[in-house]
Amino acid sequence: MRIKLIRSFSAAHQLPGYDGPCRHLHGHTWKAVFVLEGPVQSNGMVCDFKVIKKLLDEQLPDHQFLNDLLPNPTAENLAQWLFTKTKAALAPQGLTLKTVEIWESDYAAAIVEG
Repeated sequence: MRIKLIRSFSAAHQLPGYDGPCRHLHGHTWKAVFVLEGPVQSNGMVCDFKVIKKLLDEQLPDHQFLNDLLPNPTAENLAQWLFTKTKAALAPQGLTLKTVEIWESDYAAAIVEG
């Protein structure tokens, strides 16, 4: 069974070497969409959404300067970084991370599938 959760966070970044306004410090309210897979338990759930929301929120770089985490924090690099970090955090729960989508606006996203 697959489940999907959407979380949001605010973070700032700047894109070094980028020829455009995004080379300057700016922020976004990012949206992160997670698709997880696991067996349905005897309680009828893959995992309690409350538990997963807390775990996912702990992975998000909320109110951080993304350049402190990644040398070039594009949406693509952020999606890959978050996928790797979240996959490891979900493993002890017996869940598999299938996709992470990072939306930097209502119109632009990067998607990682594993």
